[in-house]
Amino acid sequence: MFYFFSKTLSYLITPAGWLVAALVFALFTKKTARRRVALGVALGIFWLFGNTFLVNELALAWEYPPAPVPADSSVRFAVVLTGGMTNGETAVPDSRFLLGREADRAGQALYLYKQGAVKYILISGGNDDLPFNRNVISDENEVTTRFLRTAGVPVGDVLYENRSRNTHENAVFTARFLRERANTNRCVLVTSAWHMRRAVGCFQKAGIIVTPFPGSFRSHPRTFVPGEWLLPNAQAFFDAHTLVKEIIGYAVYWVAGYV
Repeated sequence: MFYFFSKTLSYLITPAGWLVAALVFALFTKKTARRRVALGVALGIFWLFGNTFLVNELALAWEYPPAPVPADSSVRFAVVLTGGMTNGETAVPDSRFLLGREADRAGQALYLYKQGAVKYILISGGNDDLPFNRNVISDENEVTTRFLRTAGVPVGDVLYENRSRNTHENAVFTARFLRERANTNRCVLVTSAWHMRRAVGCFQKAGIIVTPFPGSFRSHPRTFVPGEWLLPNAQAFFDAHTLVKEIIGYAVYWVAGYV
């Protein structure tokens, strides 16, 4: 039940949800004064969360910073969390891989492997089963493995945990996998920088000693270009949607005792 509500209601507590709510209210209200207020609120939401400078400040404050390659040779596994690493909705006529917006997660795991920092890459995550989600043509684990094999990683060095549907389950099932099949409670954790706080909290709660190795950064070096202050930007709004949703998700996980 927690999984269902976390996936279905999360849209309503994001800037996109607030923007839609304000516009719908403006569309249906019969009072001119209320309509103007609602439109003003909608415009304010888009400007505030589309402000490149402010959104970048939020990302700089929330995201895990870049990390050096771990030097601890006793850590054998890089655990990379799925979620947007591949494009599973577009059919292709051959066995090529189509990467997604969070493909840098796989790229960072590959880098760790190529540097000899880890011996195995464990892909953690399965497909969700909500009835109103779009159908997935290709499995993210499979396509990510195809990418890693093309890059030279032997098939035996790529392992799976494909039962989990959210970050809490990533941690629980990965912890079980590492203890039962590898006799360890240590790993290098690879996920997006904006997602790393919640992932670290969940894995530590599950008793895993993690070395964070983030990728897919939404932040960039601070600049003071006037256009970033004055003109709302669609990419900034998208990044704000991701960050606000993640921050609220972390708070919900904290209340639920998952972090």
